[in-house]
Amino acid sequence: MGRTFPPGLRVRKHSDFQRIQSAASRSGRATSAHFVFLVARSPAGVGTSGTFGPARLGLVVTKKIGCAPERNRVKRLCRECFRLWPDFVPPGVDLLVIARQGAPQLSLADVRGEWSRAQGALRHRVREVLARESLQPHVSARPASSELDDDPTPS
Repeated sequence: MGRTFPPGLRVRKHSDFQRIQSAASRSGRATSAHFVFLVARSPAGVGTSGTFGPARLGLVVTKKIGCAPERNRVKRLCRECFRLWPDFVPPGVDLLVIARQGAPQLSLADVRGEWSRAQGALRHRVREVLARESLQPHVSARPASSELDDDPTPS
């Protein structure tokens, strides 16, 4: 990966942010002192080659964190940490990072250290999310209503 953070690795749509937040409200949440991590399966699912798409990062840094330069610095640090650590979350997962108070005072090493300490809990949450979604039946797995009406057994 180059020195840029390509658009394909970003969560950009409002609907994706909402989907991640609602999916994470059930079990896909891990925290550190200055960050909340939310995870959900990527909507793209399986790519054309049969593999999952890349992990994507979304950032939420509200005005409570500080003025615009401070918020932008937090976002830059988080993007850089994610870019330098490509296996932080597995492919096919969307990661939403919400910054908390005190995040603007962190250095890149501090951010990496916090993310490292939260990684165990985050990986556990990722496994839960992926397992939960793989157990849910696909819509086409249900019998059609006409198949239910043609039941030969008497009632």
